[in-house]
Amino acid sequence: MVFSVIGTGAIGGFYGGMLAGAGQDVHFLLNTDYDWVNEHGLQINSAHLGGLHLPKVQAYQKATDMPPSDVILVGLKSIQNEKLLPDLLPPLLKKDSLVILIQNGLGVEKDVADLFPGVSIAGGIARVSASKVSPGVIRHFDNGRLELGSYNLPDLNRLEEVVSTFQTTGLPIVTIPDLQFIRWRKLVWNIPFNGLSVILNTTTDQLVGNPETAQLSKEIMREVIAGANACGIHLSEAFADEMLAYTQRMRPYSPSMKLDFEQGRPLEIRYIYENPVSAAQAAGYSMSRVDTLAQQLTFLERQRNSQAEM
Repeated sequence: MVFSVIGTGAIGGFYGGMLAGAGQDVHFLLNTDYDWVNEHGLQINSAHLGGLHLPKVQAYQKATDMPPSDVILVGLKSIQNEKLLPDLLPPLLKKDSLVILIQNGLGVEKDVADLFPGVSIAGGIARVSASKVSPGVIRHFDNGRLELGSYNLPDLNRLEEVVSTFQTTGLPIVTIPDLQFIRWRKLVWNIPFNGLSVILNTTTDQLVGNPETAQLSKEIMREVIAGANACGIHLSEAFADEMLAYTQRMRPYSPSMKLDFEQGRPLEIRYIYENPVSAAQAAGYSMSRVDTLAQQLTFLERQRNSQAEM
């Protein structure tokens, strides 16, 4: 099975690197890190899994130089799909290629399916704490579970074959029947901790270690759960307490949106905030706290961009 990775950052680098380390045929598309990775390889540093150094990986600067692939893992930020995938994805596609979007937010599969009618698409929910700390170097903090769900696959056996191959990495990789369920469930964590880490300029341990912000995080999570339920996705209110306890057990961590904000990259406001707010609103429920986070993040992003232009 031939794998290709579009977006070899923290997520694409971690899962693609683990696959390559398990002996799978993996091809990596890189941008700014290409020269470094081509010369030095890919490094994953993990307190749980130990160090993994791949001294030589199949690295490319151009998608047109890569082979058509059975499975294409997309680790780009969701807001890059519309701009980049029309050029990057077609050279990798063959008749039966499966595209797996390992991305955050709601609605990413539909938008990519609209760009590529007839292409088989699945969603991937990464329950992992990982960051790219330097060119070609991924730091893995916690977890690693990957949940895969079909968006439009006519044959679910395809996804099971991918899971079976992924399991050679030793990571917990599973299929979940309801893709929207796992997307909303991930939003219960992503919405409060990504947004508050940017707005309050802090990390997850501080958010859950302070009584006031821990309570605020829980209230936001409960609102997301209520929004999911309004959309027909059943999540228990107790799941907020589970996610709070889960975060308390985590090592101190800067969520991906905080890193994006600090490094001047666009924020995934549309898919993580605006789309869920709109979906809940259409179902008759107002996620007012989440909408407020979206507005605050939009303000901070515009302010940051204006300062950068001065």
